[in-house]
Amino acid sequence: MKKKSIVKFVLLSILSVTAISCEQEFTEMGSEIIDSDQFGFDKYLVQNISTTNSESAVANTRNLPINNFGVYTHSAFGKTAAHFVTQLEMKNNTDLTSFGANPVLDSVYVYIPFTSSVSSTDSEGNRSYNVSNIYGSGKFNLNVYENGYFLRASDPNNNFDTQFYYADEKSVFDQYKKGLNSNQRLNNSTNTAQNTDFTFNKNEIKLYAYNADGTPQMVDGKQKVKERLAPGVWLDLDKNYFQNKFFAGDKHKSLINNGLLKEYFRGLYFEAVDSYNQNALAQLDLSKGKVVFVYKADGAIDSQTNQPKRERKTYEFNIGYMESTTTPITATTVNLLESNFDLENNSTGNLWLKGGGKSSYATISLFGNDSDNSGKSDELETLIDNKWLVNQALLTLYVDHTATGLDTISTPRQLFLYDFKNNKVIADYTNDTSTTGKPIFGGGLNKSNKSVHKYQFRVTDHINNLIQKDSTNVPLGLVVASDINNSIMNRVKATDKRIPMTATMNPFGTVIYAPNASNSDVRMKLEIYYTKEK
Repeated sequence: MKKKSIVKFVLLSILSVTAISCEQEFTEMGSEIIDSDQFGFDKYLVQNISTTNSESAVANTRNLPINNFGVYTHSAFGKTAAHFVTQLEMKNNTDLTSFGANPVLDSVYVYIPFTSSVSSTDSEGNRSYNVSNIYGSGKFNLNVYENGYFLRASDPNNNFDTQFYYADEKSVFDQYKKGLNSNQRLNNSTNTAQNTDFTFNKNEIKLYAYNADGTPQMVDGKQKVKERLAPGVWLDLDKNYFQNKFFAGDKHKSLINNGLLKEYFRGLYFEAVDSYNQNALAQLDLSKGKVVFVYKADGAIDSQTNQPKRERKTYEFNIGYMESTTTPITATTVNLLESNFDLENNSTGNLWLKGGGKSSYATISLFGNDSDNSGKSDELETLIDNKWLVNQALLTLYVDHTATGLDTISTPRQLFLYDFKNNKVIADYTNDTSTTGKPIFGGGLNKSNKSVHKYQFRVTDHINNLIQKDSTNVPLGLVVASDINNSIMNRVKATDKRIPMTATMNPFGTVIYAPNASNSDVRMKLEIYYTKEK
């Protein structure tokens, strides 16, 4: 037994060093090592696997870590349109009361950075970026409105428990949106790239320096660059609208805390309208964004004129939601997700997995029927009676490229496998303590073979618990994933059921071959590598 334990330890050590970031493309972990039979393990192919394909109810999208924004049409999964609402909040409760006398806005803008890293910097300090989590390079019509629908933190109709908001509630926010002349967009810049021809620009954003009187600061004949920002959503909003909203009649002085602010100004509503039938969708961490007021206010008295000097200042409002023990951001957000995908009309035979507001998922049942009513399936009973020591168990899932078509841009990088009956993770997920991602547990897309893409999960501990510890053989749930580290089970509308939040955060889909696929080479399979007790 000591020899077996050493072999198992060596194998797991080799698997551990394959750990990579979940932002990178996953490689297959472990199967090549085992297939080479260098450890002399015996292999058993599970004979009985059955699956079902279902669609969840509409998911809660309040305060998601990642919010989708834009439009995307997939040949197999149809069109997704993603919008969002976010509150604004002061960094300190009393900030608006200390703006100074006679504040007048010079500009108002929104900035939400993309996920990116610097790839190079030239001699003048200009930076190029690698930008991720943007899908498609097209354009759409972007409208920003004042949100007029109050976002509550607690639900008075449910014992003041958390108030949930759901992906299908766009029509509610549409009823209460506000803007110029009642309902016109606030992002009314003459630069149409900020509204009617909006694109996700991946270039560095430069902010230029100005003197106190508003004139540009020049250096060697060029305007001085005050700040360089990573690529992101940048929108200028109508300054007169916000001047009247906040400063006319000194309204801002009565907004003495964030509670009053969120009641008075209920946030911003960002709407993506598909005007061009082009793909452009980004996944945004709204908590890294901000709304900025650039303004002038009275400062110190000028000794010559005996009048206060006008000083140029900026103020940043937080947006988004981020839990933190030090500096939490608690501006409620709602991701509004529209999709015309219908599982009943689209799925044929294989497993159609799609995330977003109304996810489609699979359940996987292992080992077949219990014909003798013993409480355990017949195949599992046989494995228990064999008294095998399971060294490795791998569940392999193959992508049906015939169904998904040629669009690989939006193919989910990860799938998520969990205990469907109890809405919790399985033992292999918990036992993978990697600092980044879950590379030993797996679930990452493997494209090492260009014609055969697959996902693979290590379920060794799960199978060992069934064989050696008499654990219940629960069905396993399978969904697309945005972040495999997020194991929260998300509420769905009008039911006690749950769907993994990571599926709600990923609006895309893939198709997986079922265990009974006509081509045996791509069937879903569970391989158990074992040694016999002596």
